Amino acid sequence: MGAIQSFIAADLMPHSPHPSQYEPMEAYCKMLGDLVQRRYQEALAYCTPETSQPCRRIYRNWHPDDHQRQEKQLEHIQSRFLLSYPAEKYNLVREDDHSPIVNPFFNLSGLFFCATGSPQTSEQDETGAGAGGPVATSPYGTTRFQVEFGQIQRVLFPSFKLYFADHYKVVGDWYIQLVVVPSWNVRLEEQCVQQGMVELDIRSNPFFYRADDGQYWVSNSPKLWMELFIGCDTIPTTDLGEVVESRLHEKVRKTRNRLSEQEERERHARVIENIARDLANLAQGLRQGLGPVDRELVDLTYGLSMARTQLGVMQSTPVTATSVELEQKEESREE
Repeated sequence: MGAIQSFIAADLMPHSPHPSQYEPMEAYCKMLGDLVQRRYQEALAYCTPETSQPCRRIYRNWHPDDHQRQEKQLEHIQSRFLLSYPAEKYNLVREDDHSPIVNPFFNLSGLFFCATGSPQTSEQDETGAGAGGPVATSPYGTTRFQVEFGQIQRVLFPSFKLYFADHYKVVGDWYIQLVVVPSWNVRLEEQCVQQGMVELDIRSNPFFYRADDGQYWVSNSPKLWMELFIGCDTIPTTDLGEVVESRLHEKVRKTRNRLSEQEERERHARVIENIARDLANLAQGLRQGLGPVDRELVDLTYGLSMARTQLGVMQSTPVTATSVELEQKEESREE
C-alpha cells in the first residue's frame, strides 16, 4: 500500500474468510455498500472544514529484496515497470472490518500509491521530498517510484472515474482509500459499483480533486493519509516519473520477499484475464467507431496477436521439472 507510517501497529496477519452469513455475494455486497456509505459520511466529517494542498507527486516504495513491490525489467529491452499483485487484507481494530479492495468475493487488481505530501512549510531535499512533495521516509523501503499524477493520468488513463472505497483509523492516524478506474477498465468499474463504492466528482470533492488549471490537490487534514488504488496491471517506470532513494522509516514493513512458482503463475494469470476482458470491450468500441484507424492501430493489433501466439507456444512446450525442483530445494534450505 502507500507510505503508511503507523500501519505497523495494526494486526498484519492475513485476514481470514468472513462468516458464511454474508453469502451469497449479493448479500455481502449489500452489507458492504452500507458500510462504505457510512464510512464515506465519516470521511466527509473528518475532512471538514476542507483544507488541501497541491499533490506534487504520488509515490510507492519497496525494499531491494521485495519481489512483490519491486520494479521489474524486461530482459530483451531496457524497459522497467511495476506489476500488480493480489492486494493484502489486514485485520484492523474496528467494527465490521470488511474491505471493498479485498474480501472473500473480490480482490481488486491494481497498485497502491500514496498521495499525501509533506507540509508545505517543511524543507525540500534533493529527491523532491518535503515542501509539499512526498514524505521523506517510508516503512516499505528506501527505493521509491514517484510521478506526477497528471502525467501518469494523461499517458495511461486520459479518462477515468474516482471512487471512495474506505476510511479507517490506525493508532493516531486516519486513512482514506480512493480507487482510480481507467475508462477502459470496465471490469474494475463493475466491481466498484457492485460493492456500493461512492463515485466522486474529480473536480469537486474534499479528498483528491483536479483544479481548473489541471493541478491535482489532496486533502491535508490533520494526521490523514490519502491512498490511491490505481486500476492498472502494469505501470511503466522507464519514461514516467523517476526512481529515487528515500529514508527508511523506523517502523519497517515488508511484504512477501519471495513468491512461489504457483503464486507467480496466479499473478500473471490475473493480469492476462484482465487484459482479455478489456480487449473484448475495446474490440467492440473499435467496431463502434471509437479511436483512429491508423498505423498505430495496425502495430498494436500485430503486437497483441504475436503476444497471444507466443503465450500459446510457451504452453504447448513440455514443462521441465527444473524450476519446481529448484523451488523445493530452496524451500528446504529455508526450513
